[in-house]
Amino acid sequence: MPELSIIIVNYKNQDLILQCVQSIIDYEPQLSYEIIVVDNHSEDDSEEKLKTIYPELKWIPMAYNSGFGRANNKGIAAANGEYILLLNSDVIVKDKNTIFNCLEQLKSLPEPNKTVLGTRLINEDGSFQETLRLKFPGIRREFRANAFYILIVERLLKRKSNAKEKALQKEAHFHSGEVEWINGAFLLMNLAEIKNQELFFDSDFFLYGEDVEWCWRAKKSGMKFYHWQEQELIHIGSASAGSFGQKKRFQQIQASDWLYLKKTRGSFYTFLTMMLVCKNQLLDSTLYFLAKLRRKSFSDSEKLQRVQRKWTYENLKRFYYRILFLKNFSDKNSFVVNCYSESSRPR
Repeated sequence: MPELSIIIVNYKNQDLILQCVQSIIDYEPQLSYEIIVVDNHSEDDSEEKLKTIYPELKWIPMAYNSGFGRANNKGIAAANGEYILLLNSDVIVKDKNTIFNCLEQLKSLPEPNKTVLGTRLINEDGSFQETLRLKFPGIRREFRANAFYILIVERLLKRKSNAKEKALQKEAHFHSGEVEWINGAFLLMNLAEIKNQELFFDSDFFLYGEDVEWCWRAKKSGMKFYHWQEQELIHIGSASAGSFGQKKRFQQIQASDWLYLKKTRGSFYTFLTMMLVCKNQLLDSTLYFLAKLRRKSFSDSEKLQRVQRKWTYENLKRFYYRILFLKNFSDKNSFVVNCYSESSRPR
C-alpha cells in the first residue's frame, strides 16, 4: 500500500497535467505514492498519454464537468494511502523530494492526523503568490469596494486600504506556522482522519470557494492548518478557468464567495453583504457621474474596479435568490452558482 495518494483533478489541461505528473516522477524518488486523476469529461487522450509515462495511474472519468469539489471527493474515496495530497493539475514540482519533505514535516508535527499542511507556491517567473490567509473572508471587503472609499481614502488621503493587514499576510508566507486556511492547490493530510470526520468538499460549489468553505468546516471540527515555508512549487494558476474569459472567472469567484458566506455565516450575514453591493453600486454611479461632469480622469485600475463592480451587480441579480434560499443540489448534476454553465452541463 502506498504511503501517499496524490489526487489531481483534470479538465482539458493535457499539457499541464502531463508536466505535473512527469515532475512528480522526476523529482520524488524517495516517495511511496500512487497518482489518482479524476477527469472532468475532458474528451481527449490524456488518459493514454499519462499511462504511457506512469502505467500505474488510477484514472477516474466523470460523465460531466463536476467541478473541483465533487471530483476531489471521488479521488478521496478511491485513495489507498495513509495520507492524501490534493494537488492542482497546474502545480509543477521543481526540486528533488519536495513532496517527500512536506510529508516528513507533517509527520513530525505534534498532531499530524489533525493537521493539514501546505507549502509555498510561486508563479512561473519565481515571483510571490498568495497561498494562505490569516483570517477567513467576511463582510469587510464590501465596505471598501465602492468609489467613495477608493477616491477619498486611497486617492485623496493617499492611504492604501488594509495596507498593514496585507503586509502581515504576505510576511506570513515566509514563516512556518499555523494559519487560518490554505489554498486548495496543495493540501496534505491524513486520509483516515478526513474519512472519519466525513470532511469532504461541499458539492454545492462548482469552482472557487470550496477550499475556503472546507477549511472553515475542518477548522470547526478541530483540524489545524500549518504553512511550511521551507519548500516551494510552481503554481501556474487558474489554468482550467482561463479559457473562459476574465468576466466569467470574476463572476464565478464572486458568486462562490457569497455561497461561502451563506454556508459559513448564515442568511442574514449574506443578505447584509449583498445589500452592501447594492449600496456600492449606487455610490459608484453617483460619484462617477459627478466626476465626469468635472471631466475628472481615472486611472486604469480605477476603471477596472468600476467594471468589476458592474459585473458584481449583474451577478447579484442573477444569483441572490438561489444563494439566500439555498436548496440542496448535492445529488444533482447542477450547482448553486455556475457561470460556466455551458461547459459543465451533463451530456
